Amino acid sequence: MYQSYTTNDKITRNLFLQLPKKLYKKQNPQDIKTEKAILCGTHPLSEEFKVYPFVVTKQGIPVCRSLLTIYEEDDCGYVGFFEAEDDPQAVSYLFEQIEAKAKQEKKLKLVGPMDASIFIRYRFKLDHFESTYTGEPVNLPYYPKLWEACGFQVKESYVSNQLRKVTASDFDEQYEKIYQRYMKRGYQFVSPTNKNFSKAFQEVYQLLMDLYATFPGYKRIDEAKFLTLFGSLKLIVNKEMVRLVYKENRLYAFCICIPNYGELTVGKMTVSKLFRLLRKKKKTSEYIVMYVGASLATPGLGCALIQDLRHILYQNQCTTIGALIQEGKLTGRMYKDLYVDQRRYALYEKEISVQ
Repeated sequence: MYQSYTTNDKITRNLFLQLPKKLYKKQNPQDIKTEKAILCGTHPLSEEFKVYPFVVTKQGIPVCRSLLTIYEEDDCGYVGFFEAEDDPQAVSYLFEQIEAKAKQEKKLKLVGPMDASIFIRYRFKLDHFESTYTGEPVNLPYYPKLWEACGFQVKESYVSNQLRKVTASDFDEQYEKIYQRYMKRGYQFVSPTNKNFSKAFQEVYQLLMDLYATFPGYKRIDEAKFLTLFGSLKLIVNKEMVRLVYKENRLYAFCICIPNYGELTVGKMTVSKLFRLLRKKKKTSEYIVMYVGASLATPGLGCALIQDLRHILYQNQCTTIGALIQEGKLTGRMYKDLYVDQRRYALYEKEISVQ
């Protein structure tokens, strides 16, 4: 009834690439260029890992797929690029193949969804499937159920918080005191200019690599690869919504907000999408707080940065989404007085049977 393809050859790759456009009628998240590069070993991060594609077909037509990524130093294999029809039997068969390969690679568990690297895409969206904001994972609603039926359990939980506009009466005295204290100590809260944006981005890389080291599945990447993956950010951000904190020319904290382009950044970029994106950039009613970090050597600076951003949001009079925050982190508690809604996500894991 079902047939599996587990060799990284032309036939498997073609079947692997076919499935998403069959499943998604309106909002196909597939980035074919990235998928092809990873399958063929030409992606900027390819030298960091090994990959094994898996496809299950029914009567010659692909019904589910995934990619197993192996980092030699880890005790787990990472499962990503998962797409499937709502067919539990086929998905169970798929994971049997994946688990057998992971066991062969001497891995003790499976973790996912992770598309080869946290710097590409990871986590399942669990609710609010009626809309998508920029940078949010996109998946079909039944995917978590299929994984749970195969023995996966939640490893980490994440939230995105929808915030209303800041008003003049929304004043946080505690955070304001922390902000003013850091200002008096000589810390400068600034936005990059066109002239120094590239230099600032390199400084963000150095700080971000240290701060994100505790994230599940984190792997340090070199600066050149980071700039290749994220260099296009400068094309979609409004520079005044990138906030940097310096003292004596050293970067201690950063916050990167991008306009909410909705579905415009999902899947393949077209000329039509690009023009709509540029129009949206000029007139933005909502921002995504995408990346926030502060040096561990400066306790409280993160709170000061959050207060600084609050001032900017008040000036812009826009709504905001605090994106993809790991539950328990400080950023998950910012602006609680402004919450109007919340979205949830999960990263899963499964112990591999030793039998």
